[in-house]
Amino acid sequence: MDGAENITILIAEDNVVSRELMASILKTQGYQIMGASDGTQAIQVIENNDIDLALVDLNMAPTGGFEFVRYLVVNGIRLPVIVVTADESTDVLMKANELNVTRILQKPVEPDRLLSIVGHVLKKYGYTSPALATQTYEPHFTDEQLMQRAVELAERNARSKKGGPFGAVISNEKGKILGEGTNGITSRVDPTAHAEIMAIRQAAEKLGRSDLSDCTLYCSSEPTMMGHALISSVGIKKVFFGLSHKEINKIRSQDAKVRAELEGHKPKETEYIQLGHDHAMTVFERWEALEEKLAD
Repeated sequence: MDGAENITILIAEDNVVSRELMASILKTQGYQIMGASDGTQAIQVIENNDIDLALVDLNMAPTGGFEFVRYLVVNGIRLPVIVVTADESTDVLMKANELNVTRILQKPVEPDRLLSIVGHVLKKYGYTSPALATQTYEPHFTDEQLMQRAVELAERNARSKKGGPFGAVISNEKGKILGEGTNGITSRVDPTAHAEIMAIRQAAEKLGRSDLSDCTLYCSSEPTMMGHALISSVGIKKVFFGLSHKEINKIRSQDAKVRAELEGHKPKETEYIQLGHDHAMTVFERWEALEEKLAD
C-alpha cells in the first residue's frame, strides 16, 4: 500500500486556473501532481511517468477526455480515470460507461467532493489515501481561481436551465469561500434571486452578521442594480466581475432603466474590477446561442 506522498495524479485540463485549483486541493493531502493541457499531452505524460490516477476534463482542445480514455482502452492500459465535466447529459453518462470510466466529477469542482472521490477510487485500486482521513481541508483561493469558480457556477446554472448564465462567489480576505450563488429568478420564481444576492445571503448566514466589509465578491457578470444596493448595504469594498452591463444589455434592459433613474448615485466606496472576461463571454455566448436555437 502506498501513502499519498507516493501517489502521482495526472490532471488533464486545458484551463490553467481550473487545473491549478484542483492541483492545489490535492497537494494539501500530500499527492504528487502532474499536469497536461489536453488529451495528447496527457498520453505523453502517462507514457513517460508512473501515474496512479488521472483526472481528465471532457472538453479539451484539440484532444478531449474521451479520446484519452479511448487510447487507454485500445492499448490495454489499466489506469483509473475520473472524468471532469459540466455536462450532465445522458449521452455523456452512456459514453463514459461504454469506456469503463471509473467516475464522473461534475463542475464546478467542490473541494470536499474532489477529495472524497479521489480517496474512494484510490482505495478501490488498493491504495491508502489520506483524503478520507481526519484531515480538515480549508481551501484558500486566488482572485483568478475564485472568478473561475463563479463562471463555472454560471455555466452549470445555464446548462441545468435553472436560470441564466450568472454565478457569484464571496470570500474572506484570505480567499476562503463563504458563500456561492446562481441566478434562480426563473426556477425559484423569485425576482430577488440574483446570483450575487444569493451568495451574499449565504455568507451572512455563515458568518452570523450582516457586515461583510472584510469580504470580496466575484461575479460572472457585473451585479444588478439590486445587487449594487445590497453590496453597498453590507459594506463589501471590492467586486470582481467577468462581463459588463453593456456586454449583456440584451438581458439586463430593465437594469438600464433603473440605472438611468439613479444616475449619479452609484456607491463610490466599492471598487469594481473586471476579471476573467474571455471565459465568462464564452459561457454567455453558448447560452445565448442555445436560447436562440430553442426560440426558432
